[in-house]
Amino acid sequence: MADRHGSNRRRYRSPLRAEQAAGTRARIATAALELFAERGFTATSVASIAKRAGVSAQSVYAVYGTKGAVLAALLAGLEDNADANGWRERIAAEHDPARKLEAFARWTTTILSTSKDVIAAANGAAGDPAIVELRAEADRHRRQALEALVAALDAGGALRPGLSVGRAVDRAWMLTGVELYLAATTSCGWTDLDYTEWLGALLVDQLLAP
Repeated sequence: MADRHGSNRRRYRSPLRAEQAAGTRARIATAALELFAERGFTATSVASIAKRAGVSAQSVYAVYGTKGAVLAALLAGLEDNADANGWRERIAAEHDPARKLEAFARWTTTILSTSKDVIAAANGAAGDPAIVELRAEADRHRRQALEALVAALDAGGALRPGLSVGRAVDRAWMLTGVELYLAATTSCGWTDLDYTEWLGALLVDQLLAP
């Protein structure tokens, strides 16, 4: 009987431990994001993240391993935070080529605006090998999404005459990069709506037949 009761107790504790671990992970991630935004990646220490999160530095290392790994986890969650699956469905369901590109522009703005602090921190961690690889992976993923988008436009005969699929992907790739978003919203003071309307119009002009 004792073994059976002990087994039950372990089963009851397991969900509680998982919930506590998830809460700790979330607190560390939130604290790191706040500090990265306030101080930048380089000036933020594991100790400061731990203090802000209300945990020990050992807990940060146990959960994530390194400061770079915390940032990597934040970067990996960008699409989930921006409802990526929902946007993909809305873009795929749009049959008008211009409106499809305008929807893609809105999604681009959504993912970049909700991730601005994480992106800024990643720019500050440019020398971290893990971040370099993660950004390269994100770039590859973005290009794949653009290849699918342009292929759909090409299949419908909507691409600008003389514009190859590969060159169309290149144009969209350059226009939807984070650099232009930050230049518009940070350096020029544009609103997200300003950027979205400009990007949508530019994608239509550069990719679609007049």
